[in-house]
Amino acid sequence: MKKLSLVLLILVGIVVLTGCSIVFDCCTPPITPPVQTCSLTVTAGFWIWGTVYINGQSTGQYIDYSIPSMKSVTVSVPCNQQVCVIIVDPCGVQSHAEWVYINPGQNSLYFAYW
Repeated sequence: MKKLSLVLLILVGIVVLTGCSIVFDCCTPPITPPVQTCSLTVTAGFWIWGTVYINGQSTGQYIDYSIPSMKSVTVSVPCNQQVCVIIVDPCGVQSHAEWVYINPGQNSLYFAYW
């Protein structure tokens, strides 16, 4: 009987010392704050056309200097960080990279050359 009591006492001690998460899933998950998003307007300069990429990911937005309605696009980007913007033409050729620090609110980038 003493051995059984000792085993139960040890098990209770383990539960108390390690917390309830090992025995029961009673702990709440950590709360992550939502990421604040800002906007970035990319405008095509002379002889610039293609899909806008931000940090290596396609935005699905196409710009073309020769079509007034497609000369600029506005995309959502995370605030308070630097992003890399490139343009990829329909043949898969990449432009140079432009690095922009995104401040809260409206940001803009004029893509002046390929």
